[in-house]
Order: sequence, then structure tokens, then C-alpha cells
Amino acid sequence: MKICILGDSHFGARGDSLDFHKYFEKFYNEVFFHYLKVNDIKSIFQMGDLFDRRKFINFNTLHLCREYFFDRCQILGIKVYTLLGNHDIAFKNTLEINSTGLLLNEYENIEYYDSFETVEFDGVKIDVVPWICDDNEQEIFSAMKQSTAQICFGHFEIAGFEMDKGNVCDHGLDKKILSKYDIVLSGHFHHKSTNDNITYVGTPYEMTWSDHNDQKGFHIFDTNTREMTFVKNPFTMFNKLIYDDGQTDFEHWKNYDFESLKDSYVKVIVMNK
Repeated sequence: MKICILGDSHFGARGDSLDFHKYFEKFYNEVFFHYLKVNDIKSIFQMGDLFDRRKFINFNTLHLCREYFFDRCQILGIKVYTLLGNHDIAFKNTLEINSTGLLLNEYENIEYYDSFETVEFDGVKIDVVPWICDDNEQEIFSAMKQSTAQICFGHFEIAGFEMDKGNVCDHGLDKKILSKYDIVLSGHFHHKSTNDNITYVGTPYEMTWSDHNDQKGFHIFDTNTREMTFVKNPFTMFNKLIYDDGQTDFEHWKNYDFESLKDSYVKVIVMNK
């Protein structure tokens, strides 16, 4: 069975920016759903931080992401599984009040996990671990020890991994806690990386300048072969132009295709003028 692995989606990012909604929508319309339809993939596992705001939802954000993501999944007959991330919960010490449970109950094709659970996909056991906090820490660690599953999906904060490209986390869980698993796939950190058995899947698109020139997209996980296929998002939100008239004459810029930079953030770095 092939499952689409989608990282932190952060609907409503950057203060519910309409520019980012357009950027997200372009990715889902032109890349994401096109790939799923062509390859007949009917299951998405979203790795937490579905929404960006912890305390409230902007009504326009909810309306827009319903149109370009949740409604599309329903129309296409795609089952969506999602676990709670730290951005999905209202309080730091408990997962009891969360945006996923409050906002998406009307969708019969969406299933969310607010506690540890072992699920099966085509006979393959997978431990699902939502954000670990004071309220559930003991219960989750105990359940993990007793589990016989070899694969784990979660939203972990693990020391030693890059949160953003070049920015290493110096706190959090010891990765040895997850050493019993053959494969661990996690949301939370936005940089895609792998160390031993643990893979941070990264985000599907750019959201800050830290994401510039960092690969974004989604994965397809084959439960039978345990292979991961990465599908790159070709669209960028952050771009840099190097201006150096010692290297490039002005005719180059007169003929430059600036249309490709439309609706994106651009830094012009002047090396020599």
C-alpha cells in the first residue's frame, strides 16, 4: 500500500496571509493532487501542525483551506489521517482542546489522533504518536515500550536534528528513545533530514526565509517495501537575485524573466555596482 506523507501544512501561516494561501493553493492544485490522481493514491498521512494558529482560527483561512485541501480530498475519495502537533493544541500541557477536533468533524474521510494508537495499513502495524506533553508523556512512553510495531509516525522534538537548514535543535528527546523502531517519520522540524532510523519529512512548501533553497515537497511511503519516494515542490516563495555589474551587463536584467518572481518575496543582493 502506498501512503502520501504530508509534513506540517500550517494553514493560516504568516498571519493568515492571502499571498501564502495562493502559494499553498498553487502547490495543491498543480502538484499535489495531480500526483495523487495520476498514481491512484487514496491515503494521506499528515504529520501534525495542520493549522498554524494555536489559539484561534481566522474564518477566511478556514474557508480557503477547506476549498483547496479538505474539500478536494473529500471529492477525490481520499482518506486523511492526521496526528496532533504542537500548533494544533490550545494549551502546552494537554491535547484535550485542539483545532483539528473542533473544526473538521463534519468530514467523514478525516481521522485524527490525539493519543497514542497502533494502527494497521494493509496489515502493517504503525505506532502513531501525537505531540508529547506533560499530560500524556508517561502514557506514551509506556505504550511505546510495549508495542511490537516496527514503524512509528509522530510529531517529535528530538535533539541533534536541524529545525531549519543549519539551525540544530539542542534540546528535546534523545533519539535513543526511538531506537526500537526500524523507521520513524516525524513532522515538527521544517528541514527534511535523516539520521539513522529517524526521518523528518520537512514541509511541503516554503514559509520563511529559513526555507530558501531548501527542498520542499511530500513523500510516498510504500508499506510493503518500506521505500520512500520524494516528490519535489517546484514552486518557491523566497528568491534571491545577485546583482553584479562586473559580471553581468545591464542588458541581462532588461531581458530577465521577472514574471517567474511574481507573488514571491525577493532579495536583491548587490555584490558590485
